[in-house]
Amino acid sequence: MKKSRTKVVLLGTGTPVMVSGRYQSSLAIIVDETSYIVDCGSGILERLSNARARGIKGLENKKLTRLFITHFHPDHTVGLPAFMICPWNAERWDTLKIFGPKGIEKKVNGLLDVFEDGINEHLNSNPKFMSPIDIEPKAYTQGIIYKDDLVKVEAIPVEHGNLEAYAFKFITPDKTIVVSGDTCPRGELYEKAMDCDILVHEVYCESAIKKGKGVVQEYFKRVHTGGVELGKVANRIKPKKLVLTHQIAYGLSNEEAEKQILKEVQMNFSGEVIYGNDLDVIE
Repeated sequence: MKKSRTKVVLLGTGTPVMVSGRYQSSLAIIVDETSYIVDCGSGILERLSNARARGIKGLENKKLTRLFITHFHPDHTVGLPAFMICPWNAERWDTLKIFGPKGIEKKVNGLLDVFEDGINEHLNSNPKFMSPIDIEPKAYTQGIIYKDDLVKVEAIPVEHGNLEAYAFKFITPDKTIVVSGDTCPRGELYEKAMDCDILVHEVYCESAIKKGKGVVQEYFKRVHTGGVELGKVANRIKPKKLVLTHQIAYGLSNEEAEKQILKEVQMNFSGEVIYGNDLDVIE
């Protein structure tokens, strides 16, 4: 079998409510040992270190130069200052390009201001050995937002409350990978994702959420995608692999959540379903 050039590494599969074994949202798409990071939740640096310890190539600090942010909820961005600054301390001296929705420039520059004293102290150390920190934030809207010799990245608007939010479609030499970000089950994402190789999609446990207050149920229906609904969507899209992440199942253990969410998704989708865990590698 021909070896895949492209892989997805799930760095963080958790939610705003931290649970054991799951850091917040982040993943890497690696093509020929070149990495493209999506989202930057809490724990991203530890998970990158864990992945390197497992021998995954392409996640070395000096190679962390491309970051794509789906939206500005804290569980997708709270790791941003660490991602901006710590790999720079470890010789990432090439430009870090950060692609985000409108406002990304203000947020990045604000974080640089917050950590200005520490950055300057390192930069002006005696003897001097560090290059200036080089970060290039770029706001995007829908359409092709990045392209190089290995990948083309398309931003696709999704509905997620009142925030500007996007999914991403990565086209590599051997795969098409769609990352949903946070979204309800509506919109053009599902046309763009037709017949993709890997669909990485958020999900919540409908049976668990139904036990909550009415207002909680209404909120999740409006801004997220339930397991039963995701199964219906996947049955229409027919991805070769459906990878579940950002699994919301308040009140259930990890084991109970996995069992129940898989049951809900597979009510309507008979294809391959992977219940994502931190540090899983999908090819």
